[in-house]
Amino acid sequence: MTILDPELLEAFVPEFADLCGRLSAAAEVGAAGRGLDALHGMAGAFGIASLVAMIEAAREALDPFDPTMPETTAQLLRARLAAIADAGADLPPEAAPAGPGRLRVLIVDDSALMRRLLREAVAEDAGVEVVAEAADGTAALRAMAEHQPDVTLLDIEMPVLDGFGVLRRRALFGGPGAVVVVSSAAPPGSPAAVALRRLGAQAVVGKPSGAFSPDLARQAGAAIRAALRGAVP
Repeated sequence: MTILDPELLEAFVPEFADLCGRLSAAAEVGAAGRGLDALHGMAGAFGIASLVAMIEAAREALDPFDPTMPETTAQLLRARLAAIADAGADLPPEAAPAGPGRLRVLIVDDSALMRRLLREAVAEDAGVEVVAEAADGTAALRAMAEHQPDVTLLDIEMPVLDGFGVLRRRALFGGPGAVVVVSSAAPPGSPAAVALRRLGAQAVVGKPSGAFSPDLARQAGAAIRAALRGAVP
C-alpha cells in the first residue's frame, strides 16, 4: 500500500472524477479511447499504479459493439478512486477490507423472487452475511467495488450486462472475492458451465426446476452453501 500526499490527493480526486464523468458520456469508441488516454495520463502523473493498470486493461478491451463499456469502466474507476481517497493510499485491485469473521455475500439476479430465495437458502448458515443485492451485471460490478464481498452469487441471464460480461470485466479489471454461478442456463458439466469456469467462476450450481422454484432452499440450499464455503480458502 503506497501512502499518498494528502494535498496532492485532494487535488487529484475531483479532477479524476470529472474525467470519469466525461468517459461515461462517451458516445463512440474514439471518444472513449481519448477519455481513457486522459485518465491514464493523470493517474500516471500522480503515480497511482492501480488506476493506471485498470485504465490500461480498459484500453485493451475497448469494443465498438459494447456501448456499456465507457459507463461501466467509469463506474469501476470512480469506485476505486473512492476507496483510494478513503484510505489515503493507493490500493492493489484485489485489496479488500478485513471482514468481521462472517462470509460476506453479494447476490446478483434479475428476479426479485430468486434473490429472496437465495437469501433464504444462504441464511441457513449462521456464518454467512448477505451484504448487498444487484439486479443486473452493471449494478453487480458497482456493488462488488463498493461492498468487497467474499463471494458473489451470480446469475447468467440478466439485462444490461449478463453474467458472462461480469466475469469478463473481472478478468480484465480484477475484483474482490470469488464468484459462484447459480443459473438454470448453465447446468454443471455443460459447455456453458465449462466456459464460466474458464472465465474465473469458482463453482457453478444449477437452479432446480428452472429459474423460479419455491423449493430452492430445500432442493439446492445445501449445494449453494457448500459452494459458498468451498469458494473461500
